[in-house]
Amino acid sequence: MKFARYTYGGEINYGVVEGDTIKQITGKPYEEYEVTDNTQSLSDVKLLAPVVPGKIIAIGLNYMSHLDGLEPPRVPEPFFKTPSSVIGDGGTVVIPADAIRDNVAIQPEAELSLVIGKKCRKISKSESLEYVFGYTCGNDVSARDWQANDMQWWRAKSSDTFAPLGPFIVTNLDPGNLRLIGRINGKIVQESSTADLIHDVPTIIEFVSRVITLEPGDVIMTGTPGKAEDVHSGDTVDVEIEGIGILSNPVSSE
Repeated sequence: MKFARYTYGGEINYGVVEGDTIKQITGKPYEEYEVTDNTQSLSDVKLLAPVVPGKIIAIGLNYMSHLDGLEPPRVPEPFFKTPSSVIGDGGTVVIPADAIRDNVAIQPEAELSLVIGKKCRKISKSESLEYVFGYTCGNDVSARDWQANDMQWWRAKSSDTFAPLGPFIVTNLDPGNLRLIGRINGKIVQESSTADLIHDVPTIIEFVSRVITLEPGDVIMTGTPGKAEDVHSGDTVDVEIEGIGILSNPVSSE
């Protein structure tokens, strides 16, 4: 199934997407809900980020093509992005004024992202996918100079608007072999398959859940392939993942 979070008539709702229409549900899709008769055309609603995560855990250095000569990490290497950095499809990635002043390189990173559906801790790889509600497109926007030179990655990875998610959450996908594409202004700059992940989705969930309780709505971003390229005000960034759709975001300066 395909789910979206959207605003229509001044109200924010979740809904089931069927073709070009969306049918409102009574709650969050990873909780108990009922499908209502309130149906809208997708073209008449504004899509929002498909989930409001309590936490976002992102995995670094998880494709060989992204390592740039580094040794592959022995275990998944997580870091956090803040929920306040989340925007949805069509939302604007805003380059912070401080980054403009310091001439900081801003790069998008196309990533398969998963949404946790059930509370879990200490989950084995064999049972891990039972706790995944679905999958969405993610963009781990990164300020490279801050990432390289700050003691922590807080502003490099979590500046406002630096975590686009969407456009939908799709259930019942196999995360082990999905085509992933990143584009800037229509030009393909990243292309790979999730089959190339160094640490696959079950391994990531098992590793993270050893010490962190994962809760419904939490998001895990699984890493990005290849070498990202810089974006500037006026650009448009797309993340396309097979079976999910295209997450598209314009870029502007603060």
